[in-house]
Amino acid sequence: MKELANTERAGLLRLLREEPGLQPPDVPYSRDIFLLETLVAGTTHVVGIEELEPYLKPGERLKLLRIPENPSDPYAIKVLNRDGLKLGYVPREQNLILARLMDGGKELFALLTEKNRRGDWLRLRIQIFLHEE
Repeated sequence: MKELANTERAGLLRLLREEPGLQPPDVPYSRDIFLLETLVAGTTHVVGIEELEPYLKPGERLKLLRIPENPSDPYAIKVLNRDGLKLGYVPREQNLILARLMDGGKELFALLTEKNRRGDWLRLRIQIFLHEE
């Protein structure tokens, strides 16, 4: 299978070289690898979340920030909107491997896939991705 992939790639590069004006990229392409889907934890404890809610749109890219000094969870990962405002955390039950990836220098981000209210709870569903270059 690896030989087939290498053969296809070599053929594509040859075609690119032969096509006038086209050159193969110098840098490998980047891709986003889906890791998991989860709910954002702790939204009920975020002061001002009610004011942020109208500005949160499904499909929005969210930032993930590693917080190793968090006293209650050494693998804590904060979920932030595009302006850097806190929305909550990646649930503790799902953050260990993600935290280790981030500690190893990997870039992770989230996409907001769904939001709805359940009483006082702003329920945010996200998908987490590894960005690889």
